[in-house]
Amino acid sequence: MISYQRLNNLTGFILFGIAAVVYWLTMEPTLSFWDCGEFIAASSKLEVGHQPGAPLFLMIGKLFSLLAMGNTTKIAYWINFSSVLFSAATIMFLYWTITALATKLYPEKKSNTQILSIIAAGAIGALAYTFSDTFWFSAVEAEVYALSTLFTAIVFWAILKWENEPDNRWLVFIAFMVGLSIGVHLLSLLAIPAIVLVHYFKTTAKPGLKGTFKALLFGCLLVGLVQFAIVQYLVLSAAQADLFFVNTLGLGFGTGAMSFILLIVLLIAYGIYYSVKHKKYQLNLALVCLAFVLFGFSSYFMIVIRANAKPNINLSNPDNPFSLYGYLGRTNYGDTPLLYGRTFDAGQTGIKETGTEYRKGADKYEESGKTYKAEYDKNLIFPRTYSQKPNHIAFYRQWLGLGENESPNLAQNLSFFSTYQVGFMYMRYFLWNFVGRQNDIHSQGNFTDGNWITGIKSMDALRLGNQAKLPPSITKNEGNNVYYGLPLLLGLAGMIYVYRKNKQATLIIATLFFCTGLAIICYLNQDPMQVRERDYAYVGSFYAFAIFIGFGVLAIQELFQRFAAAKLSLAIAVLTGLLAAPAIMGIQGWDDHNRSGKQTALDFASNYLNSCAPNAILFTNADNDTYPLWYAQEVEGIRTDVRVVNLQFLADSDYINQMKKQAYQSAALPIAMRPDQYQKGVRDYFPYIDYGFKDSVELKDLLAVLTSDSKEDKVEMQGGSFENFLPTKRLKLSIDAAQLVRTNTVAAKDLDKVVSQMEWDFKKDFATKADLAILDILAHNNWERPVYFGSSLSDDTYIGLDKYLHLEGYAYRLLPYKKGADDQRDKSQVTNSEVMYHNTMQKMNFKGFHTARYLDPETRRVANDTWVFQNALAGNLINEGKKAMAQQVMTKSVRELPLKLYSIHDTLNRLETISNLNHLNDRKTASLLGQQTLSFLDAELGYIASLSPALQRASIGDIQLGMYVLSGLDELTAKGIDPKLNQQIKAKFKELEGIFSRNLG
Repeated sequence: MISYQRLNNLTGFILFGIAAVVYWLTMEPTLSFWDCGEFIAASSKLEVGHQPGAPLFLMIGKLFSLLAMGNTTKIAYWINFSSVLFSAATIMFLYWTITALATKLYPEKKSNTQILSIIAAGAIGALAYTFSDTFWFSAVEAEVYALSTLFTAIVFWAILKWENEPDNRWLVFIAFMVGLSIGVHLLSLLAIPAIVLVHYFKTTAKPGLKGTFKALLFGCLLVGLVQFAIVQYLVLSAAQADLFFVNTLGLGFGTGAMSFILLIVLLIAYGIYYSVKHKKYQLNLALVCLAFVLFGFSSYFMIVIRANAKPNINLSNPDNPFSLYGYLGRTNYGDTPLLYGRTFDAGQTGIKETGTEYRKGADKYEESGKTYKAEYDKNLIFPRTYSQKPNHIAFYRQWLGLGENESPNLAQNLSFFSTYQVGFMYMRYFLWNFVGRQNDIHSQGNFTDGNWITGIKSMDALRLGNQAKLPPSITKNEGNNVYYGLPLLLGLAGMIYVYRKNKQATLIIATLFFCTGLAIICYLNQDPMQVRERDYAYVGSFYAFAIFIGFGVLAIQELFQRFAAAKLSLAIAVLTGLLAAPAIMGIQGWDDHNRSGKQTALDFASNYLNSCAPNAILFTNADNDTYPLWYAQEVEGIRTDVRVVNLQFLADSDYINQMKKQAYQSAALPIAMRPDQYQKGVRDYFPYIDYGFKDSVELKDLLAVLTSDSKEDKVEMQGGSFENFLPTKRLKLSIDAAQLVRTNTVAAKDLDKVVSQMEWDFKKDFATKADLAILDILAHNNWERPVYFGSSLSDDTYIGLDKYLHLEGYAYRLLPYKKGADDQRDKSQVTNSEVMYHNTMQKMNFKGFHTARYLDPETRRVANDTWVFQNALAGNLINEGKKAMAQQVMTKSVRELPLKLYSIHDTLNRLETISNLNHLNDRKTASLLGQQTLSFLDAELGYIASLSPALQRASIGDIQLGMYVLSGLDELTAKGIDPKLNQQIKAKFKELEGIFSRNLG
């Protein structure tokens, strides 16, 4: 007889090893894009990252960073490796979870075949999740989702251990794990309803529908208690106590909060003592569990402690209970209506005061303002179409087919919920993982990018609307993973099987699936046009479905037992299960999850910083425009003389204070404002009121008005307060030519290019504190330090200075050069050519694009931007008569930058490349690239042409762009590049023009 327990434990550890090897082999060796750079930097030096923080993750990351043994270039490697281990452990606990559930379906004394069946079910379910798209993505980088999913796996496994051996120490353990998980991510809280169900079914003799419903409600209540009562309102209560102790009793900051914490400790301790003395068992268990939740939650002391140490990364500065409350409540992320709220076309009818905000003063808390809630004339129950951003409004109307003046009704609102939020923003991701993925291109609702696909032509034709051969943007994309729906079918078979055998187990798994998937959709209430795919938010529900995949093996075994012996049916079931899920998922997904050898994010950060002159000030955006730079500076010490100023955080007074201090080799920024002039609640918003100024206003004069405390320089706001305002949009900055030469901003030989004063129009109808800080820096910098703006900022972020921005690499330098009246070039085409040439050839390295085995969408975006910039530089060098320099730029670009086309949009860069090569008489390379571009457009546009007219109209942007590029290729090849190619292009253009003219009018 096989020892089930030994074999079960051994198999779990083997699966841990298999998953660890898979993730280690495909792990990114350095930082990734998005939040990873910030997480690694904050872990390395225990700094304070973005709201709501992840202190436990950072502390664990710090421990792993020590394995680098002082080699800063290896810190990212080891913190990434922590995710490998967390993810492998998740697979192990998933396996043990499946086997724990599967043992319920067999008698206590099991045959060897039954034991092996349980082991096989657990192994195949766990391996399927190992290779699932979303989980694999997070397993190989330094993000919170790997550790968060591990906590979810542990607490769900632990309640099954309790069910098997009802020792309530398991419940205390679960409470501690939940508390710890708060310091990583709140995902594991969503397992609580399923945990409560397990407890209810175990402790109730005859579970009924009513009792089950009550148990689910109680589980949801517990989630709310932990998320709001403990995570937020406990901190708020501590803040209110601190307010009383500081402002009323005159004691020091923190005394009230610590007294409140001590009071909570004493109350819980007394409650436990009381429950023991009076034998109140349930009260004792509840209080002990509460104590352990709070023990875990105490990791947030790290955030407060480090915020008070004022590290370089200290977002929101949560150094006191009030700022910590705002930090945990994600107040910087705005308010999203959930149960009742506005429609996107609602008009504001009033404003309601909801509370008072406080800031930490010199020796007391000071009022920083009031909190308000706007009231609207159009509201709906369960509002899903609420965002009033112009591009979101256009999306709502297009998605729902609403007319220009038509408001969404309740049915249309629910339609958006079901089709977009559930269908597009959840089911699409679910089907990615278990049916197949079309490509990895970020989708905003179109049918050609980022959708699910089966790989079965007849089935995909039903969704795509044609039987034509799929284009290379789908078939040649590494993210094109076709599973033929087999993992889904296996999971559905498992769901039916376990439902027939054990309805309670099915309900428990389904509850976990719902709470970690569709419930999140309801709670997040996502607006449209998200900046990235959000599948990582639902990884818990994919975990739950993997349990059903494991049971699918048992379903196949049961089916074949009707025709074959038990051992043979098990062998067939195992082979079928392996091929239907983990094998096909692993084979298909390897290429787009293999990040070994990839360092494109680090190269991007280095190139970005090396685009700047020494001691520069660089204005950037968040996420991929800032976090890689933070990593490069904080961890590897690259170009610490450059001061990176994140404009999204510059509206925070504490962040401005940081900018006024030395950071490594970067001196304090030249901000002249006093702290009281920009503190929290002061000068947050400046409405524009036209005072009729006909001439431009000098920047320092404008600043005097914007920072004035005189009531004459203020206007009364809707809430009754008096605030400064923006009296003009026409600004100027007088130029001292001698100062430009002295600071090496401009060479003496180039003074004829310099304007006597920079004049520009502020482009927004209001200014913010961030704008005020920028103006202050510009006014008082006096050209002592080079000023740069990131290349990926929104147009209004440049505050109207576009015409004075000159590209020097990945950033625009502010230079007071004249611009011809007929020069209508976009800023991305205006280069400080000699400087950018030197940066490109001497300081910038693009080879990482070729060493990477897979270029993810963000890396491709960087590559496309790089092509835009290098083509602009080469074109300008050609126009300036510097063809030898232009040739070197193009040679380096063709050699080091990616040439693969992923979308029709990529061909626009290719057109500029061919044009430059043509001007440099490199016709062989130009012809080769032209032929590749024609082949790609032929396939892409030919595919679109095979669709129905309605779908063609939905692709009108791609059609117009593709036809424009074909026309450009026709014009270029007609100049002698390749006469034969020119004839092919003409014929293809004429053919497609005829098709689209007939179908689109």
